[in-house]
Amino acid sequence: MAAEDLAGTPESSSGVTPPGRRLRPSDRRAEIITAARGVFLETGYSGAGLAEVAAAGQISRGSIYRYFPNGRVDLFVAVTEDLLDELHGRLRYAANAPFSPSTRMEHVIASVFAFFQEEPQAYRFLFRDIWASGEPAVEATAATTRGLLTAEIAGIVAATGVDTDELTAIASGIFGFVLANVELALNGEIDPETAWSVSCRFATEPLARS
Repeated sequence: MAAEDLAGTPESSSGVTPPGRRLRPSDRRAEIITAARGVFLETGYSGAGLAEVAAAGQISRGSIYRYFPNGRVDLFVAVTEDLLDELHGRLRYAANAPFSPSTRMEHVIASVFAFFQEEPQAYRFLFRDIWASGEPAVEATAATTRGLLTAEIAGIVAATGVDTDELTAIASGIFGFVLANVELALNGEIDPETAWSVSCRFATEPLARS
């Protein structure tokens, strides 16, 4: 194992490990993912290579391959999981707040809008680059995590007592509708507040019937 991967002192405040400083393997891996996240969000999958990630993280390509043997594909999956875990965490928190189903749904939708307002490039990355990559491992990760996101909505809609098939269709429809309005807001085609309000009305309508 290289000296850079041994347990040692922390990173600098800039997020880049100074020369001579050593990191635990888990910290080094996280550092590479952070660098790759910045590169992928800025340039997209097709425009990003290991050279760009190595330069951004001030780390050798050999170190990248040590943690991500399949190179760019493994990095793309790791960045995808990193972003979706963050988004899922926000949705899970909002979905389990001690409020009525309608209010929880509004908070979930607000979480989605807030996430992409803070990380606008993440929308393209998660819902366009993933499918354009043509990589089965990337698409599988996206499909699995999208299911987790939809499940948070389904958990709220379940209060209506609909059967399983209807629940899946309703939750998937709400999530797709919300994402469509997020994209419109990001593109400047609709005011974000209007997009959120319309999304909430659409998403809480099934709850009103319960």
